[in-house]
Amino acid sequence: MKFHALLPVRDEADIIKQCLEHLLQWVDAVYVFDTGSVDNTWEIVLDVASHDQRVKPIRKEPVYFSENKLRGYMFHIAREQMRDGDWFLRVDADEFHHIPPPEFVKTYLRPSETIVYHQYYDFQLTEAEVAAWERDEETINDRQRPIAERRRYFTASYYSEPRLCRYRSTMKWPETCSFPINAGLMARERLPIRHYPHRDPVQLIRRNRLRAIMVADSTNRKNWSEPLVRRWSEADWHKFVVSNDKPELQYWKPGTNLPRYQFTNHLRPPHIRFVQRLIHASLLPILDRTRSAFSEDTQPQPISEDINKLLIKELS
Repeated sequence: MKFHALLPVRDEADIIKQCLEHLLQWVDAVYVFDTGSVDNTWEIVLDVASHDQRVKPIRKEPVYFSENKLRGYMFHIAREQMRDGDWFLRVDADEFHHIPPPEFVKTYLRPSETIVYHQYYDFQLTEAEVAAWERDEETINDRQRPIAERRRYFTASYYSEPRLCRYRSTMKWPETCSFPINAGLMARERLPIRHYPHRDPVQLIRRNRLRAIMVADSTNRKNWSEPLVRRWSEADWHKFVVSNDKPELQYWKPGTNLPRYQFTNHLRPPHIRFVQRLIHASLLPILDRTRSAFSEDTQPQPISEDINKLLIKELS
C-alpha cells in the first residue's frame, strides 16, 4: 500500500520546501505541476527532486488552476504508478497533515471507508503579528523558520471536501469533475490538516494581487460557477487579518495535540449511507464501466499570453 500526492503549485517559494519536507516524511510519491510561478518555486521543487526521487516534477507551464482539468490531468499521469489498494491525496503547498495519512488510515478508518474529507485548522495572520511585522520584529528572513512556529492561532473550519481516497484501477476521473466519480464510501472521521493560506503581509499582498488579476480575466471567470463572489483586491488584504480578540481564535503550541472535531456535515443521512455501503461493497467496479474517462488529449487550459505577461510584470 502506497501513498501518492497530487500537488499543483504557483508562487509558493516561501513555503514550498517546508511543504515537500513534510510530505516526504510519509509519502511514496508526490507529483508536482507548476502553473506558472514567477518566483523560484519551480527551482526549489527541482532541487528537492534532485535529492529525492519520490518528488516527481511533471512540468511548469502557465495554466489556469482547475480542480477538474488540472488535478484530473495530474491524476491521469500519476495513476500509471498506482495499484489497487494504494491511496492518493489532493494536497496544496500551504497544507500540513497533523496526522500522517498512513497513520490516519491505519488508526481511524473502518475497512469499508475509502474516501476521506479534510478537517481544516485555518491558521490566521493576526493583527498583533502584522503589527510586529511593521515594527520589523518579524521579517522576510523569518521565513526560514518553520511556519508552525510563526503562525500559532487558528480557527476550526466547518466546511470540508474530499482529500484522501483509496485507488482502484477501474475508477474514472473525467475532466468534468473535481474528484473521481463514485470515489468510495465517505469516512466518518476527517483528516486533520493545518492550513496556512495567509503567512505574512508580503505573501498575503502578493496573493491578493495574483487573485485580482486572475478574477479580472474573463476566460478564467468561465471556469468558476460563482465568479462574482470571488472578488479580490490587493488593497483589501487587511480583510484577511483577524483580530486577536476574535472569539473563535485558538492558540496551538507546536508538538501538542489539536482539539478533535467530529463534524458530520460531510456525511449523507443514515439510510442513504446504508445503501451506499452496500453499493460500494461490490458494485463500484461495475458502475465504473458506465462512467466517462479522462480524455487522452485533454490538457490543462493555458493562460493567455497577455495575462501571463501581466502576471510576470506584477509579480516578479
